Formats: sequence, structure tokens, C-alpha cells
Amino acid sequence: MRGVLAVYSKRFCLVCIKCVCVTLILVACGGGGGNNQTFSNSTSGALGSSSLSSNAAFSLASFSSANSSVSSSSSADSIVLSGIITYDHIPHNTNNVGLNYSKVEPRPVRGAVVELVDESGQIKASTATANDGSYSFITQKNLLIKVRVKAQLLNVTAPTWDFKVTDNTSNNALYVLEGALVATTTQSAKRNLHASSGWDGTGYAAPRAAAPFSVLDSIYVGLNRIIAAGNKQGLSPLELRWSTKNSAADGDITKGEIGTSFYDGSAIYILGDANNDTDEYDPHVLLHEWGHYIEDELFRSDSIGGDHSDGQLLDFRVAMSEGFANAFSGMMIDKINYADASGIGQSSGFTFSIGRKNRLNKGYFSEGSIGSILYNYYASNINKTANDFLPIFNVLNNTKYSASEAFTSIFLFQSQLTNQFPEHASMFSSLMQEQNIFGTDEYASDESNNGGLSITLPVYKTLIVNGAAINVCSTADYGKHNKLGNSQFLKLNISQTGVYNIRANKSGGANIISKPEFILYQKGRAITYVENTLNDNVIGNLNIPRGNYVLEVYDLNNHDSDNTDENMTCFNVRIAAN
Repeated sequence: MRGVLAVYSKRFCLVCIKCVCVTLILVACGGGGGNNQTFSNSTSGALGSSSLSSNAAFSLASFSSANSSVSSSSSADSIVLSGIITYDHIPHNTNNVGLNYSKVEPRPVRGAVVELVDESGQIKASTATANDGSYSFITQKNLLIKVRVKAQLLNVTAPTWDFKVTDNTSNNALYVLEGALVATTTQSAKRNLHASSGWDGTGYAAPRAAAPFSVLDSIYVGLNRIIAAGNKQGLSPLELRWSTKNSAADGDITKGEIGTSFYDGSAIYILGDANNDTDEYDPHVLLHEWGHYIEDELFRSDSIGGDHSDGQLLDFRVAMSEGFANAFSGMMIDKINYADASGIGQSSGFTFSIGRKNRLNKGYFSEGSIGSILYNYYASNINKTANDFLPIFNVLNNTKYSASEAFTSIFLFQSQLTNQFPEHASMFSSLMQEQNIFGTDEYASDESNNGGLSITLPVYKTLIVNGAAINVCSTADYGKHNKLGNSQFLKLNISQTGVYNIRANKSGGANIISKPEFILYQKGRAITYVENTLNDNVIGNLNIPRGNYVLEVYDLNNHDSDNTDENMTCFNVRIAAN
């Protein structure tokens, strides 16, 4: 995860009478099929052919074709042009560490846009591949036509979506697999395209044509699960930006210096640096990041982003989002063991069980605990169907969840789950208690696990207008910016619209200059941010409408990752009507 707001991270061949090659290219706005296959990123290179297979790894519902159209002609002058489009899939080793290139298998390219393109570059027809990678067109005989498949999932009827795999190091050009121009005859009516991995047994010796389609297929799987759960809402267009140049270096994204795979709120960037870290064959990583996108689109997340890992004691908003994304990735593919390949020859990496109950630093502040609870709830068959995503989707997609006055957290999830599925409440409560989480409502009432910091409880303090000051403390004991104890949260009810004076004055702690700040939220949305301008004090006169709010108070020293001090400072917080 990159340390900024709302950024999340992980830690082709033709079968016909004359068989020649097919090509994968980068195009600015889409790109053909036939018998000639190459892959290019400014230059072209031939790809070896391989056997075709239509065996799918998942059983999914079919998508409707995207804007299918055909050339006008009489039936006597027409033929059916069809084929199957596949890509090389590289699985993980049986221990989930590293990729196993000896087990490469062709898999169907599913749900992707396919076009017929004539010799002048005009698109004559468009459709989408089926679950087995097949497509078909009715077209005129004796036309020079090529088949083109885009690394794109597109649906223009409700619910709409448009997901593209593009190259951030080539002006975000779209990856496209296409064949050469071949006359449409009965002999050339079967045109199968295959995207090769480029692996020669020891390394990537040829262009990695399969990679964009591997990325696309993970999204296809997630999309099917979301639709099967009942989603009817259109999804905003999203680019999944992958390149062989995308490395762990931090710097210029257009040069591939992306640091890690991450979602930045508008696109997902994916590592592709061979012999270091590649993620195109890591569906958990891809679906983790896509899960953050789905949070933005269909659910709600109040995460502030930043670095995170399993075992860290996190801001509970971050723990909820990251724990959900881990669990979501496993749910979408029904694989409890998260796998991320890296290293020389992609032969190493890491794996962990999302549902493991024996976690380090259990609590509402642990992404590991949250992921375990959500995945085990999903997998449970106690008063519910095992491996059914529908209850989780219904809780998160409900307006009562998205419009809650409390922050998104495992507490809010439990509260809404209890309301919607009371028959699941006891089982879910047991899963929470196994992770040392005891809060009983969306505001974590009765929570007793302080994570080793007494200042963190209660999770939400109560600030009363014209009432006594509330003492809160900010610490960097567990790290900065997004860790447990950096911020404190105060519930606030404004019974009458007006101007209110809110102030925080240093009352103790380390003998350093503190920089208190606060942010006022309503339903998870930041209404007002008051920055620090006075040593040891912050004051704001705010026009606040009637309603319920949450005030976040912290010492900027403990949010600033560049500040090396790790101290605890405390403040008296007051609110008064002007």
C-alpha cells in the first residue's frame, strides 16, 4: 500500500487450412484476428503456437455479447466465422509459493471484446467471447478480414462495466491480440487465437502475450460473483495498468516505477517485473486491489490508506478495508490460501491462510483478524449456505451500511449483519470473539481489547456541546499515519445548526512541541479539516448543521511518516456553541 489517502496495495495461434501466426499489440483505442500472431510494444515479435483447450477453471454464468453487429449480405453470400480464444495460464506450485511453469495450461479468454476488422481498418462486427472462449460472427464471403480480441470486458446495457488492461509505460495503450487479414471462405471460417506466456523453460524469451488476458480473467471471475450476488448497479470504467516494466522501484509511474501493485482510486497498477515481482498470475493480489475498487463503487470504505501488513496494529478503518480485501480475494476464487509469487524465475513469494484463526495481535485493529472473520463467515454452513457471497454483498451494499454515522469497521458490519441475518448473529459473534473482538454495536460499545494501549478505549469517546473537556492522547507506539493510537475518535451530536468553537489544548505527554489537528466527519465523509497553526493548540470555529458527527483528533507528529519522533501527547478537547 502506498502511503497516501485512498490508495491501496498488496503487500496466440490460429487453427485453419493455412496456419500462420497471430499478434498481440498495444493500441490507443483498440485493435484484429486472422492467422498471423505477434506481440508488440513498439516492435513486433513472433509467438510460438500451442495446443488449444477450452477447459475452464471456473463454472460461471455467460455474459451477453457487447454491441454485436454484422455485415449486410444475403444468406447465400454469408458464412459463419467462429473460433476459440485462449491464453497460457501459469498456476502456483502446490504449496502456493512461486509459479509452476511446468504446469502451463491453455485457458479460455472469457467475456473479452472481439472484433472483425477489414483491410481498411473498419470494424465490421463486434461481440464478446463466451465462457469457453468461443465467439462467432456472420459475415460476407471473400472479404479480407482479421479477428481482434481486446483485453477488455465491456457491457453497455445495465449493469454496465468497462474494464481494460493497459500499459502505463506506453501512454495507457490497450493490449490487443489480433490475427492477419485472411479472405473469408469456408476454409478460413475457423479462426482460433492463442496468447502465449512467452516462457521458454528457463525465462521469458518471447513477448508475454498471455499476461494481460490473465489479469482480465481474474476480473471476469470477480465480476461474475458480484453479478450472481445480485448487483444491478453500473460500474465505473477502470483500467488495470500492467507492464513488464512495472517494478518495485518508487518514482515515475509512466516508467513503471510503481513500488507495488495498488489501487489509487482511479486505476489499478500491477507489477510485471520478471525475476523480481510479477502479479499477472496472482489472482489474490489482483482481486484484493479490485476489491478496493468494488468498495468505492458498491459499498463504502473509510480507510485512510497507508502502509499495512498482517500483524500490525492498525487504525480500525484501515484494518476493515484491508481485511475485507484479503477475504474478498479468497471468496471470489474460493481459495483460502493467499498466494503472491515473486523472485528469480517467479519461484518464490509468500502465502498465508486468510481464514487462519491463530493470528498475531488479534483485535478489531488487525487486518488478519478481520480477514479471518469474514472468510470463515463466508465459508460457514451454520444456518447458511457455505461459500455464498450473497449475505456479505447484501450487508455491504445496504444503504444502512453506507449511510451509517459510524465509521466502517467490523463493528458496523456485525451490527448490520445482525439486523439483516439474525440467524447468523451467534455464529458471527463467536468468530469475532475468537479474534478478541467484543464490541456489541457499530460504535464498539463494550469493547475490552485495547491492543496494549489503554488510551484506545473506548473506541469512540463522547464529546458533549458545552460539556466538560474530554482528554484524549495520540501515540506512535505502533507506527505512524494509520496505526492504532495515532488518532482518537469522538462522537458528537449537534442538536441545533450554528457556529461552534472546537479546540484541543495540550494537557500532557512528551515534553515536545505538539501539533494537534482535527477532522470533522459525517457518515464517514470529511466535512471540515482544521490544520495546526499554533504549537500545542488547535482552534476552529465551524458552522455545523444539526446532526450526528465523529471528530478525529490527533497529533500531526504521529501522522507524519517523515517525523522520526515516537511520543505520546495528550489533549483536552472541548466544543462550545458560539
